[in-house]
Amino acid sequence: MVTDLAEVYRLGTAKAKENLAFRRYLSARRWSEKRFQVVAADIQAHIDCRSCANCCRNATVSLSRFDVDKIASFFRITAEDAARRYMDPDPEAPALRNLRNSASGCIFLEQNLCTIYDVRPKACRDFPHIAVGSHTLGGRAASHDRWAAHCPIIFNALETYKHLTGYQQPGS
Repeated sequence: MVTDLAEVYRLGTAKAKENLAFRRYLSARRWSEKRFQVVAADIQAHIDCRSCANCCRNATVSLSRFDVDKIASFFRITAEDAARRYMDPDPEAPALRNLRNSASGCIFLEQNLCTIYDVRPKACRDFPHIAVGSHTLGGRAASHDRWAAHCPIIFNALETYKHLTGYQQPGS
């Protein structure tokens, strides 16, 4: 299992085209995403996300009104104050909010730990979106392709699943 973040990035980036071909391979054969989710959940059980936190360094986290209210309540401030202090307008939908990021990642990331862990947004709680039965946008195969270079769970799950399905890269 590859857990070194530099190696995950190197391999995940190098395998981007292969992962796209694999997604198409699965789609053409109508493989159930549930099988992938089971593989990914098994790998997730062996990886401590606190040793990585790459999702917190690389993601844009969209917030629901419920997420905003929970964060505001945590700090005992109004939702408007929370939005002003910790959030930015979503560039594609200015009425919505994203968690603010700094050069080192999420505004609430300290070293590899979330300082608002108990009230973290749903997108953070659900990452890497591999729960069996999950049908969120983040759980779609295209999202897994994008995260393969950043998340050891997704990278290793894709590589394991390629092996289990008998996938052979075209031309190999």
